[in-house]
Formats: sequence, structure tokens, C-alpha cells
Amino acid sequence: MSKATAPDPQAALPKARSTIMPMPAFQKLLAGLLIAMWTVAGLAQSQVQARHARVELLSTQVAGHRLELGVHFTLERGWHIYWVNPGDSGQPPSLKWSLPSGATAGEILWPLPERLQSSPTIADYGYKDDVLLVVPVRLPRTQEKSSATHIGLDAKWLICREVCLPDHAQLRLSLIEDSGGSPGATELFAKTKAMLPRPWPKDWKARAESRKDEFALTLITGRPLAHVQFFPLDAGQIENAAKQRITQTRTGAKLILKKSDLLVKPIQELRGVLVIGANAYQLRVPVISPGALK
Repeated sequence: MSKATAPDPQAALPKARSTIMPMPAFQKLLAGLLIAMWTVAGLAQSQVQARHARVELLSTQVAGHRLELGVHFTLERGWHIYWVNPGDSGQPPSLKWSLPSGATAGEILWPLPERLQSSPTIADYGYKDDVLLVVPVRLPRTQEKSSATHIGLDAKWLICREVCLPDHAQLRLSLIEDSGGSPGATELFAKTKAMLPRPWPKDWKARAESRKDEFALTLITGRPLAHVQFFPLDAGQIENAAKQRITQTRTGAKLILKKSDLLVKPIQELRGVLVIGANAYQLRVPVISPGALK
């Protein structure tokens, strides 16, 4: 049996004058289109319009071979994203960096969140309207000041209102060390850093006592405290939706935190952010049993 041969595609072409663009001209046009597309994409890579939020990658220069990167979420009204401890539902944003060789990124510096309570039994911790998540970066000392620093970010987050939607974006940023960072970002970074919890003052004291169904947090600051709120860093330790009871003392306050139903074994320490009036402080205190106080 003879082997069939495929028809010649050229045979089907009409015998008319060719209108195909000469190859050099076609290559020039294609190159121009690619450059234009790359330029537009490059301008847009530092920010994206995601679902119910605009997300932008920013930077600001700090002393030495260090800079700060910031992921700015501008949220539509009524929508929110989550803190490092999201509370009873949700999950915090995830940031995966692509940095120059030798550069290292630190942990996210989380601003003070809001307590988002949707029902008597569910409370979350997160951000509405807008938030800047700042990440410190140390650059290699060998980098030339005139060379560009290329930053890549793969960001994932959960944004919620009545429903929750997972979303993600790949952002890119190129900057020169002497440029000072993203235009107009300095004020936003300064405002955010003012919202970061402060270190616990050295002359203040705190003690956490584990009781049957609650933790008793005693604060000694040298003055009576009327307004105190605790945001736990570790999930599953306290009942997020429960009211935090405060008793004012002559030298501070005592705060009662209901234990979570998910807590099945003793904990060694209580970590979180303590809001006293208009200021927030980092708190890390050992948890002792009632018998240890005797």
C-alpha cells in the first residue's frame, strides 16, 4: 500500500500578488509592539487593581544599606483584610519576596489592628479602609549605589465582607539606592510606623495568672489605667469575642481574659499587643499557676 502524502499548503494559495509584510519591517513592528507592551506592564507592575482593593508595592530609603518595603492595601468600603492573628476566622496576608543576591527581608511590622466583631460569638482582628504592611530589608554592602535594585513580590491575601475572597498579585519594583524610594511614600511610611506597637517600658511590670476559665493579667505602670485592651498574638488562647473585664488599681489595672474553648493544655506565656489609652505596647509575659503565687 502506498503511503499517503499531506497536501502542499502552498498549493491552496491564490496566485495573486503577495501582501505579506517584508520580514525586516515585520520584525521592527513586532519589536516595537513588545517594547510598548513591556513598558506599560512595567509601569503597572508596582500596583494592581484587585477584587475590592488596590494593592501597591512601595519603598523608602533608610540609613546605610537598608530600605523599607511596604505593601499598601486600599480597600473598598465595608471590606477588610486580617492581622497576623486573624481571630476566629480568616488568614493574614502572605508575602513572598524575590530580592537581589545577598539581600534579606525581615518580618512584617504589623500596625495595630481593629477588633472586628460580626456576632456575639465571633470576633476577628484586621484592617479596614487602608493599611501599609512594612517589611525592613537589608541590602548587600557590595551593591553599587548607582545600580538598580529589582524587587519582586508574590502577595496572597483574604479579603472579606459578607463573604471571603482569596486573591493574589505579583508586584515588581525597580529603584536606585540614591533615589530615596517610591515618590510620595515617606509620609505614609511615617504614619504607619507611628501606629506600630512600642516596646514594653522597662519600669513597667506585668504578670499573667492562669485560673480555671480565665487569665488574670496584672499591670503595674505607676498610675491607674482606665482603658486597656489586649490583642493576642497566638491563636486559640483567649475567647476573642468575650468581653475583657478591667479593674482599675492604684498603680495600674487588672485585666480578665476568658480562656478559649480550644485551649486544651497549659500555655507558658501570653504574647500580644496591649492598648493603653491611645498607645499600643508589645507584651510578652510568663503565665504562672495560682499555686506559684504563694
